[in-house]
Amino acid sequence: MKDSLFGWKKEWTGFVVAVIVLRLIYAGIGLWVVSSGGPIPLHETIYGVMKPFLRTDLFSQYFVNPWFGWDTIAYLGIAILGYGPDGSIAFMPLYPLLIRFTSPIFGGNYLLAALILSTVFCMIALILMCELFATIYPQRIARDAVVMFLTFPTAFFLLAGYTESLFITLVLTFWILARKKQWFWAAICAGLASLTRLQGVVLSAVMLWMMLISLVEQPATGIPGQLRQIFGIFISFREKLVKSVNSATWLVVLIPPLFAASYQVWLKLSGYGTIADALRKYWRLETVPPWTGFILFLQRLPSRHFNYMDWIDLTLFIVILIASLVGLRLLDPAFSLYIWLTIAVFLTRGTPPHLLASYSRYFLALFPLFLLPASLPKKYQRFSVLILSYSLQILLVSIFLWGSWVA
Repeated sequence: MKDSLFGWKKEWTGFVVAVIVLRLIYAGIGLWVVSSGGPIPLHETIYGVMKPFLRTDLFSQYFVNPWFGWDTIAYLGIAILGYGPDGSIAFMPLYPLLIRFTSPIFGGNYLLAALILSTVFCMIALILMCELFATIYPQRIARDAVVMFLTFPTAFFLLAGYTESLFITLVLTFWILARKKQWFWAAICAGLASLTRLQGVVLSAVMLWMMLISLVEQPATGIPGQLRQIFGIFISFREKLVKSVNSATWLVVLIPPLFAASYQVWLKLSGYGTIADALRKYWRLETVPPWTGFILFLQRLPSRHFNYMDWIDLTLFIVILIASLVGLRLLDPAFSLYIWLTIAVFLTRGTPPHLLASYSRYFLALFPLFLLPASLPKKYQRFSVLILSYSLQILLVSIFLWGSWVA
């Protein structure tokens, strides 16, 4: 990549422009929805509570308020009213806290602040992703992987009032710092990621893996080889393991779970209950071992009366599962460890009303998988994937802005 003024790279400009173009396309869809009588109002208590906080000027009505729906309402409620002894405690605090702090910049328009935050973090995430990938893979693959990521069917959530952009930005920052062996700052980013989405705690295991493999002079390229090398460290180089890295440094792997645990302790001390209780009470979601969640999923397949979103979710789940298996052979082992640990966290959600509720959105967190379609040898193959994926994205964002459940 060629540097330009102040170290800014041309590829970065392309990503920023792409995000702006998507923002404008979504604005056009939102304008069409409002002009056609939408969006459909939600029949939930929180909708009525939060709707009076929306701005009523023409710009807000046509270009901001169409994004007022589903989880966004919950984040706005936390940002404006704070937490309460209700389902709001299931939403981690960092994103609504940022909305609260930045809303005065936008005249107290909380929803606009949320959308601007997501847009900015989306731009940062794309730049960081390309930089990370380019340190491991050829530049063309790194760039195309970012494009594949941005055109994924549910990638419009990166620009919605959701946590996706912030979470992925923190994960990518963690990864870049960890590859530079800046373990403390990497752990802080992982901790902040866990305060954005609870699944961020899996970065502790990823960081431990990266710390151990950093002690090997020539790491193997596959998971089995790296596992043997790590085992060899414990067997033959116990003294080296302790002396080569300051003993206090190893403790940083505890920072992400400590951040997440601190939030849950605060909830308990404040009398709000636990996240698990909130999920069970308000969404009928039980926390189960991953294998139990997968078995429940298989058992319920034959009995489900699928709607269109169930079929889309199931198709994407199968594609992601196959890609994750292929990734075991083709991706950096740390990427595969992160992918499979994250999938395991997804599968701890047992007995939801829908088989794969929100999974298609959660798959955005599996960002290394987008290296696989970017690595297809033929240009027409990559272009076909891109067109199919983005066509589905336009369909889903239109449904979402109309107020229907997507993910």
